[in-house]
Amino acid sequence: MIGPKVIASRLGLSVCLVLLATPVVAQTQDHAPVALPSGKAMTQDRPGSESWTYAQPTSRFVKYRTVIVDPTVVYQGADAQFEGIEPQDRQKFAGIITQELRSELAKTFPAPARAQADTLRLRVTILGAQGTKGGLATATRVTPLGFATSAVKSALGKRGTLTGSVLYSVEAFDAQTNELLLAAVRRRTPDPLDIPATLSTTDTVKAVARDFANSARRRLEELTNVGTQAR
Repeated sequence: MIGPKVIASRLGLSVCLVLLATPVVAQTQDHAPVALPSGKAMTQDRPGSESWTYAQPTSRFVKYRTVIVDPTVVYQGADAQFEGIEPQDRQKFAGIITQELRSELAKTFPAPARAQADTLRLRVTILGAQGTKGGLATATRVTPLGFATSAVKSALGKRGTLTGSVLYSVEAFDAQTNELLLAAVRRRTPDPLDIPATLSTTDTVKAVARDFANSARRRLEELTNVGTQAR
């Protein structure tokens, strides 16, 4: 009969082998999403990256004081990158992002019932997602080697082992004129030390949504000067 110590030892060995043998797959693009209207306005932040950006001068943002968040859209373009994520799960993930973004932005920016002269409209589109290997991804964090590796990746801003990600675009428009003010494509993953985010793909998306919503609020505060003077 195999004892608990032997089982734990074998599990630790398996995790170590995964950490050492799993390749880092670079998710790169050579074009912005083809079916995203704002894609034609974006430029790539650096060659080989999945980061694309378009932005008008920051002076254009100072008049905005309220924000309307549209329901998150699931991208239907031929270059979508959902890699085995079922359609119903894509819709569920879209709802998670909408809820987190609305909740976080409400801390600083009221949401008017209808567009006003000082209203921004935000639209997020999920362009793709990679699933998390639930359980095994968690195991790679709880061994000494796994925790140390995750700590290094966290410090370097790198993706955790076997943890999924979300590829998305965010667009900001003048809510009355529909003029595009900002557009960006980004891939985001949870912090490698965020162990709850490794339990399932849904948990990964929740963590990504929280981080994205927080960073979006802070960035909008900087662009509009709303909320920054009180700090």
